[in-house]
Amino acid sequence: MLLGFKGGNDIMSEKFYRSTYLNIDLNAILSNYQTFDKLHANKTVISVIKANGYGLGSVRIAQHLMENGASFFAVATLDEAIELRMHGIKAKILILGVIPPKDINKAIQHRVALTVPSKSWLKESIKNISDENEKALWLHLKLDTGMGRLGMKDVEEYKEVVDIISKYDQLVFEGVYTHFACADEPGDDMATQYQKFKELVEQVEKPHYIHTQNSAGSLLMDGQFCNAIRLGISLYGYYPSEYVKENVKVHLKPSAQLVSEIVQTKTLNVGDSVSYGSTYTATEPTRIAVLPIGYADGYLRSMQGSYVNVNGQQCEVIGRVCMDQTMVKIPDTVKVGDKVILLDNHVDTEQSVEALAKQQNTINYEVLCNLSRRLPRIYHIEDNTEISNCLLYTSPSPRD
Repeated sequence: MLLGFKGGNDIMSEKFYRSTYLNIDLNAILSNYQTFDKLHANKTVISVIKANGYGLGSVRIAQHLMENGASFFAVATLDEAIELRMHGIKAKILILGVIPPKDINKAIQHRVALTVPSKSWLKESIKNISDENEKALWLHLKLDTGMGRLGMKDVEEYKEVVDIISKYDQLVFEGVYTHFACADEPGDDMATQYQKFKELVEQVEKPHYIHTQNSAGSLLMDGQFCNAIRLGISLYGYYPSEYVKENVKVHLKPSAQLVSEIVQTKTLNVGDSVSYGSTYTATEPTRIAVLPIGYADGYLRSMQGSYVNVNGQQCEVIGRVCMDQTMVKIPDTVKVGDKVILLDNHVDTEQSVEALAKQQNTINYEVLCNLSRRLPRIYHIEDNTEISNCLLYTSPSPRD
């Protein structure tokens, strides 16, 4: 079922001029946030909105959450943090990735918290801080407890970094965290990492924020040693894995729906082929439709052979998905202008994010992150809708 719009079917306006768009249910996202806020009532929920809010639009999502009490966001890069600041997001922002030490003053200017991955990074960054700086710089120290990625593994290095920070008035040891490698899988790995993290953190004075739990960790464990959680994929209504979904009672609300529209129909004769490489050839008279969406929008070539929803009927994607167009086999009742659901906000359907991930031989995270910025995004808030089109807007806020 298509998400509804005020004004009926006349959705296209001066804000976008194509019949392919992404519906995003902000009510669902807020509901998911509130679910975790209640589940971990004594902790701060850090909403992870990196990668353009997992493809759904970081700015508008941050605005809506902040309007409803969210006070802490996390992104991957300094550029992502600056984008939020430019659009009026005044809440705390933590950068989970490593910024170049030479850009440290830009981070201070925009009042963001930074990840410290090592002693060498910290020392080099301190060298680059302007002598005129009088503003605080909040630092979250990253510990590598088994991910084998960013962070310090050695307790002595951790102690040395904390000691270095204590010698500078402007530097604030605000947080410490780690990242679970196998939280969404069965086994003892998460518990082992959690225990190692606790042992490392207890070696020095504890900072204000202590966080380990990602979405899977937040769903599967209590983690009372920590006082914050990092809510990523589940903020948007998706379980980190089938294992997690089967082992929790928490109900999440999927928030994304990808919609297109049939722009042409035709009949293939026996022997006619479709798309590049002629990988589909009709063996009988076959009606097909053309959709104005392709892999440049994030609907990948690997979707050939999957199904889309046209008027409640499952229609097969035939031939190779092109950069901007996709062809599907249709029944006689389908006509130009009919809406097509390629990704649905309902679980256990042929168009669920998980079904697309299986078809693409990947995970639901990647399906969402592949959704391109050239897709107009239609935000649903209670009974209202707002349109954001990155291609046509250069103003500071899509709400202006």
